[in-house]
Amino acid sequence: MTATTAAPSPRSGAARRAQHRRRRALAAGFSMMEVLVSILVTATGLLGFAKLQAAALSNTQTARVRSLIALQASSLSAAMIANRRFWASAAAPASVSVRGGVVSGAGMTLSSVPDCHAGGCTPEQLAAYDMQAWADTLKAQFPSHIASVACAVAAPQPPHCTIDIRWSEKTIAINRSTSLAPADMVGMQQYNLYVEP
Repeated sequence: MTATTAAPSPRSGAARRAQHRRRRALAAGFSMMEVLVSILVTATGLLGFAKLQAAALSNTQTARVRSLIALQASSLSAAMIANRRFWASAAAPASVSVRGGVVSGAGMTLSSVPDCHAGGCTPEQLAAYDMQAWADTLKAQFPSHIASVACAVAAPQPPHCTIDIRWSEKTIAINRSTSLAPADMVGMQQYNLYVEP
């Protein structure tokens, strides 16, 4: 058996070294196209993150307003339950409306509402005081609100009232259909609370 030996390379040592240097130079860094593509991908991700952040802030504001509306309705319902002698009687008005801090309704004498913190108020005066204080708080927190209280005191059902609050709420565009709408999209929202004083 004879051993075969590999044939010598036709290239010289200098040609191989030059080819090796060219390969190393090409693999040594990033090309301009790679850098531009990575900047484009990063910028797209940052824009998406900014849109997500704006939506999160808007949703937080919306949740805050809705929570405050629910607390205001609960506040009035607690005052109604505390003054059961008026709200569960036939003297309770069928409807009361509140707009811009002004309370209007049949049976509610609001022209001379006494300060009932000191005591000495009749149930009707206390109800008028509570309604005016509630209307003032709503006006301070939600200038564009519209509220109403509708009560029904008829046998055989127990006396009950419904507190209805409406307010305007701004939203942001979250998809293509909402982005084509006017820039200051405002929607009317509604919150209802059923109360049995």
